[in-house]
Amino acid sequence: MSMLHLVLDLDHTLLHTTQLCNLTPEEDYLKIGTHPHRDVFVLETVITKLRPFVWRFLDEASKMFELYIYTKGNRYYAGLMAALLDPRKEYFPSSSRVISCEDHGIVRIYKSLDAVVGCNYSNVLILDDTEAAWTKESRDNLIVVEKYCFFRHKMGLPKCKSHAELKTDECGYLAALLEVLKVINRIFCDELAINPSGVDVRDVLQLFGNNSSRG
Repeated sequence: MSMLHLVLDLDHTLLHTTQLCNLTPEEDYLKIGTHPHRDVFVLETVITKLRPFVWRFLDEASKMFELYIYTKGNRYYAGLMAALLDPRKEYFPSSSRVISCEDHGIVRIYKSLDAVVGCNYSNVLILDDTEAAWTKESRDNLIVVEKYCFFRHKMGLPKCKSHAELKTDECGYLAALLEVLKVINRIFCDELAINPSGVDVRDVLQLFGNNSSRG
């Protein structure tokens, strides 16, 4: 039985990256390696915080789906983030599983499932915090996730302190989203056992209502 495909956005979905120069004075402690976060990484001129539970999420999801990264960032950035998320290349074992805006010889305005090798619209799900990033044809496959913001920069709430400033973090979102994916996968597999040639994961998604924040 073939696996479903799961296409994962990077920024604000699996992680949050900002320029080091954008850290506020109250976030500067993260530049020093003595802070308690094991999932904060300083890479050249940027700092990245992985979303809580992301490694467990990828491990569990990889048992149900073929995983892909798809970012509007460039190829170099995509490779850096893939190495943080999957240093052993267990989840994204080949370069075709990591897609950037620079792939296929053009800079794409919108993300499109046409760029994902080996999948078709009937067997792929997308997790992304931004619906508008995708072509209209791809949006029926999309689960819009809650935006993950750890640093102050680009939070959109300038008067609110960031998780980094408060020394707090999000809790439970990816774990809850994983449970939703397990249900979707189970329904799809049950339907596929009955009708091997006629199952469309978009029909399964319709059972969960609006694509926004199904998790």
